[in-house]
Parts: sequence; C-alpha cells; structure tokens
Amino acid sequence: MDEVDARRWTDEELARLTVREREELVRRLVATGITHPTLPSGRRRRRFLLLAALGSLVLVPWIGVLAATLPHRYEARHWTLAWVGFDVALMAGLAVTAWMAWRARPALVVPALITATLLVCDAWFDTTTAQRSDVLVSALSALLLELPMAAVLVGAVVIVLRSLVVLRSSGDGSRRADAG
Repeated sequence: MDEVDARRWTDEELARLTVREREELVRRLVATGITHPTLPSGRRRRRFLLLAALGSLVLVPWIGVLAATLPHRYEARHWTLAWVGFDVALMAGLAVTAWMAWRARPALVVPALITATLLVCDAWFDTTTAQRSDVLVSALSALLLELPMAAVLVGAVVIVLRSLVVLRSSGDGSRRADAG
C-alpha cells in the first residue's frame, strides 16, 4: 500500500482547513483529471435526441404559419382566469421551491427550473400584451422583478447541481450536501 492509499482525510480534518486551503485542494483535485459526467449512450438517449430534434424542426414551419395567420387583435373569453391561474401556478412554484430550499432538498432543481421558466414567460407575455399605457410598468416589472428572480432560481439550480456532481465524483453519494 503506497502513501496515498494509506492517507485518508477525516471529515474533522477537512473541516479544520481554511477557506484558502480548501480552494487550493479543490484546484488540485480538479487538475488531477476528474472527468465531467455525461449522459449514458444507448437506445433511450437516441430516441430522446430524435424526439427533441424532430420537435424543434416541426416547430419551424408551424411558427411561420402562426406568424402569417394569427390575427393582430384577439379578445380572449377567459382572460382573467388565464392570468389568475398562471399567477397561482407561479405562486405554487415559488412556494414549493422555498419549502424544498428550507428543507435542503436537492430536488428543488425541478420546481426552481419550472418557476424560472414561468417567470420568463410572465415577463414576456406581460410586456407583449400590455396596452400602450401599461408598457412602462410591464417592462419595469420584467426587468426589476421577474427576470432577476428567474436568474436567481437558475443560479440556485447551478449551485445545487455542482454540489451534487462534487458529491458523486467524491464517491460519497450517500451523504446529503450541506445546504447551510
């Protein structure tokens, strides 16, 4: 058994490292050639890829049809229901994301990404459907609230996913990431 195999750091020893020592350790570990995780290859992946690629290709002519045939004005019968329902879904997404963050659940990536997407859609539809007198309020709401909140949610997802990759690559997938 060589010296590297004989020497294992305990959690207590790692906890005693300074922030700079930990950063240096991470840099050195990354330099050792840790490979980036990739999706497994196989029939399921090829099917998924085919479905996603065909779906995006089919949308190209459909977008052209919509651009050419949709009326410039349209009166919606359930306008209030559509917007209130959308905002209820947005509230539920934020609430579930907050609860999962409070409970330090890595699965928060799912509601966080859904909610971030809803926030971007909310900003888009608020600004593009606003009457002339409401454009400024809609644009400010999008730029100061909805889009920044979506960016924060996506940032949280990146942080959680990175910590999960580090845990998995360390071989200790049984332990939960410390969310504190």
